[in-house]
Amino acid sequence: MKRWWRSILCLGLAVALFPLAALTDCECDEVPGGAAHVDGLAINRLATRNGPSTAYRETGTYAVKGERVRLLSLAYDQGGVCWVQCEVFYANKLRRVYTGLKRFDVSTFDLGSVPEEDPLGYQARVTATSKAKYGPGDAYGTYSELTIDKGQTVTVIAVENYYAQVEWTTSVQSYRAWAPVHTLRY
Repeated sequence: MKRWWRSILCLGLAVALFPLAALTDCECDEVPGGAAHVDGLAINRLATRNGPSTAYRETGTYAVKGERVRLLSLAYDQGGVCWVQCEVFYANKLRRVYTGLKRFDVSTFDLGSVPEEDPLGYQARVTATSKAKYGPGDAYGTYSELTIDKGQTVTVIAVENYYAQVEWTTSVQSYRAWAPVHTLRY
């Protein structure tokens, strides 16, 4: 399904569930580089994955019910389920993780202000093994038992702050994590 059509469907569902009048209570701020971010109110604990579907590795459950959480992007799985890439704080570091849109009160933010992911989609070869990170930089945590291994072929999803969000699939599951761009050959 075309991306713009899915966004309309997702927004239509939000409007059906929550009145339009409530969409005016939006919290949007500017972040470095001029990109906007949106904070959404979590209505439940966040059960998360490292990519936008249940095919990706579980990354934990975060007790943020009743708190505002930074929403970075929307993505859809093969079944059309709307996932949100969000940022949470854990063990003194940030983590970028994915959770279902259903875990946020969509009346507390403008869904149209959350950009839809547009994966770069090109292949890269890993030239040096690195610890997989939860986000693009030192402010983000590192996965305790996940590496991005030399010789591995990955798909580049996004590039930010000299890091690339990469994706790969094994016979068991799919993964998304961040690696330094200097460890990749395009």
